[in-house]
Amino acid sequence: MKESCFNLFLYCDGLTISTLGVAVHQLEGSDHEKQSFLSSSVDADYKIASQYRLREPLDQTRYQALQRLGRELEVFEGIFRELHPPAQPMVVVTPIINGKPHFEARHPVSTPMYRGSFKGTSLDKPGTMVDWLEKYTSNQGIDVPRLINDDYFLAIKLLYNNRYLISCNKLLMSCIDTLAFAEAGDVSGNFKLWLDRYADLTSLSITSDELWEFRNSLLHMTNLRSRKVSEGKVASLIFYIGPSHLPPRTNPPGSKYVSLRTLIDVIAAAISNWVESYNNNPDKWIDFVTRYDLTISDSRMLYSEVPASMLSEKP
Repeated sequence: MKESCFNLFLYCDGLTISTLGVAVHQLEGSDHEKQSFLSSSVDADYKIASQYRLREPLDQTRYQALQRLGRELEVFEGIFRELHPPAQPMVVVTPIINGKPHFEARHPVSTPMYRGSFKGTSLDKPGTMVDWLEKYTSNQGIDVPRLINDDYFLAIKLLYNNRYLISCNKLLMSCIDTLAFAEAGDVSGNFKLWLDRYADLTSLSITSDELWEFRNSLLHMTNLRSRKVSEGKVASLIFYIGPSHLPPRTNPPGSKYVSLRTLIDVIAAAISNWVESYNNNPDKWIDFVTRYDLTISDSRMLYSEVPASMLSEKP
């Protein structure tokens, strides 16, 4: 029995996808036979395909995030609503770059794309590296709490328990930076935006402005006096360890004592609130994958073998 099968095209303009295309074939036979026919028809089909201009160009990195999630066919939902495909349509998706079909490796559509998917292809990279998305994805979805724990909180706890408190504070501020970038991108004010949206700082009696200035002076200069603190516009934060309900003494003028342990707990609670926002808005996962793919981690180092000839000394 014949069914509608689709050659789908992404017409790229620089680093963005500006237009979608589709050519429909009525085919019968096995899935392999149908896919082979579609692949062999790409060179002819992309020239005659019906084209659909996107209202807003789609950044290629965002499309790659959809591929990473196995959701790339969502881009073609408008076309499918018009063509009424089978429940699980047979498709081949091909990017058109500089006016020509372009591909370096094949990957099944609607299947999450991981680093290991390209073993043995031209996209295979040398060395061994953990793909964070593959490691932290299960049938229940992406385990963000475990990911953030492994990337940040394991080291934060290690530093705290061994009394490397300045380094602990620095890593905690960097953690917030990463979460803010994942939430809003590389935009001004993302640090305070994330705190205001997800963290309850009332138990610390501080504001996101004060923590932002603390972050600036600590990460940039390893001191407690940012420009605004020096100008008397924002209070300086002095962190301590000990019972959170018993500050070491009365706040000095222009400064506030803050329990480091309480701040760690507050940020951990904020992360729970942040993760919950993804459950309520699945489209946020696209931005998260796009941005988190750019981060680095101790748990995701690239390990490459060094040829023995490079290790031996030459006479």
